[in-house]
Amino acid sequence: MIWRVELRLIRHLYVQMLVAIVAGTAIGCLTPALAQDLGALGIAFIKAMRMMVPPVLFCTIVEGIVRNGAAGDTGATLLRSMVVFLGITIAALGIGLGVTMLMQPGRGLPLPVDAEAAVELQKQLAGRHITGPGDFLVRMVPDTFFSAFTAGDVLPVLFVAGLVGFGLLRIGDAGAPIVRGIEALTRLQFVIFGFLIRAAPVGAFGAIAYTVGTYGIGFIGSLGLLLATLAVACGMLIVALVLAVRAATGLTGRTLLRTFRDEILIVLGTSSTEVVLPRLIEKLERLGCPRSIVGLTVPLGYSLNLAGTAAYLIVATLFLGEALGVALSPERIVVYLGVMLVTSKAAAGVTGSGFSALLLTLSLLPDVPVGSAAMLIAVDRFLSEIRALTSGTANVAATLLVTRWSGGQLSADPGRGK
Repeated sequence: MIWRVELRLIRHLYVQMLVAIVAGTAIGCLTPALAQDLGALGIAFIKAMRMMVPPVLFCTIVEGIVRNGAAGDTGATLLRSMVVFLGITIAALGIGLGVTMLMQPGRGLPLPVDAEAAVELQKQLAGRHITGPGDFLVRMVPDTFFSAFTAGDVLPVLFVAGLVGFGLLRIGDAGAPIVRGIEALTRLQFVIFGFLIRAAPVGAFGAIAYTVGTYGIGFIGSLGLLLATLAVACGMLIVALVLAVRAATGLTGRTLLRTFRDEILIVLGTSSTEVVLPRLIEKLERLGCPRSIVGLTVPLGYSLNLAGTAAYLIVATLFLGEALGVALSPERIVVYLGVMLVTSKAAAGVTGSGFSALLLTLSLLPDVPVGSAAMLIAVDRFLSEIRALTSGTANVAATLLVTRWSGGQLSADPGRGK
């Protein structure tokens, strides 16, 4: 009887994720050399999931535009989404600023730049991140129509999807076969994601084993106050978002936790919100959000509602300033906050986007040396988990709030999150 209960429990994905996280940490501590080799498991899983993101984004945005039935309705949904995104980003920056000034995680903690971190920094810099305000618009337009789906960047996909969606609205019934084809492709993609997601515990096991095996618990622990500061700031933001959703829709935090518990553990294990994109869409629809709203708000949120990145930017910048003895005046902090409203969205679609956004922020404002960011590489994996979880929560909250703002009714019993 007992073994039957244990077998039934282990079939749940969230239980498998917990086992994988514990096992990965243990392997990283006991056999660091083996743990570093296991990092390929995490990389392979992330690549497998990311390869599906561009077509899923394209299909959901096109369906969202077409299902609204008119450009005016789509414009209203977009405007409401942008207003909600802006409010959440401002809240993230404000909470991050307040918590960091209270906890002062970098005071009295000199951080030496080591050679390994410098090498890793160069790898991060080699990634494709935005180099200036104008580059954001340039990067959004792909070289060709089809290169939008092969460049590994979500911004061109959003641009092409918008053109196709509004184009299908314009041609009306003539585009009906294309719409049906996109709907069928969406269903196929969800099935493929269902196959791939079963490998999430394997990916999480490899990624966490590599992180612990490479940097060790001891060194990572020395930066624990930074982790704690970001965790407190993001935790407060998540609580505020849950309360806002409760006030606007009546959905409780317990309902949200029960519905998205698998996704929470997957995000924590993989440090990526992209891997749960189809599941978020499906479960939000189960809660009562119309596909026309989900299909626009969720994909846009992956580029424009990175609340975890926003909180991370202000926490990390003030942390580095304190550790290096760089005093930032209140006026200068206001300037940083204004820049971060943009840079928190500037690295969308890039692996390690939060770190890339930090590099961009520090390069635009010279107070804190950009090279000092190398000192955060060792714990960026854990910081990334916090960022990803917060951004995922923000996207769920934004979709629910936009749905209620648009007059939609939500269900408090989404099939118990199955």
